[in-house]
Amino acid sequence: MTRYYDVLYFAIAFADINVALRKPTKLSSTFEQYYSTFALDGDRSDRSVHGAFICAQSDSLDNQHSWWVVDLQNVYVINDIDIFGRTDCCPHFLANFDVEIILPTCTCNHWNNLEEGDTINCHYQATGSQRITITCPPNTKGRYVRIKRRDSVYLNICEIEVYGKPVNSLHESGLGSIVSIYACGKIGYGYYGPVLRSSVTKSNIQCTSTCITETACSAAEYDKYTNVCTLKGECLNGTQSSLYPDNDKQVFFIQ
Repeated sequence: MTRYYDVLYFAIAFADINVALRKPTKLSSTFEQYYSTFALDGDRSDRSVHGAFICAQSDSLDNQHSWWVVDLQNVYVINDIDIFGRTDCCPHFLANFDVEIILPTCTCNHWNNLEEGDTINCHYQATGSQRITITCPPNTKGRYVRIKRRDSVYLNICEIEVYGKPVNSLHESGLGSIVSIYACGKIGYGYYGPVLRSSVTKSNIQCTSTCITETACSAAEYDKYTNVCTLKGECLNGTQSSLYPDNDKQVFFIQ
């Protein structure tokens, strides 16, 4: 059973910022040396001052839809997205694609489980353009933003800017107190991740809250009979197999 929780929520205002800048990225494939990271380097142009091409571009492979994705490293309410393409040619390299916002599945390695997550289609772009500005539906939450073509043509992106507000406000704001936590739980399971420390807590909510304050903590494992809270790091094999059945335990992954 998978459950999602909004824990310890307190109202606070944050201005929208570009939450994607220099975050981890992936491409379905890479054409020559046009790496996925070029789309988040803070430069909207398609050429450097020395004339080098500085856009991300996938290869064109048969039977494979081209895509690019960024891990925002936190769950955000995503409002607006700006996408910048080439200005010299090839508008069709930035066309016929969906903009997907993905809230990952409840697991320890989200990159490997994007297809199992909750996906909101924020926008479909049929025609090519040098700049595309998108507004997502209200309260669109996610950790990943994926640009995915509906064909196998090259996908070229010179820069993407994602504007939103953090749900896990503690990580982004640097505040000394918890503003909010977003976590997903697996009831009736334990987790094989490396142990950071253990303590007795009053509830699974307190256990999860303790995890959010620990930089290296990826999951809070709570024993409902002993009230022992065990904080754990990233799983070693990166898959859902890091979970094991245990009716006495509950594990909550920080999203």
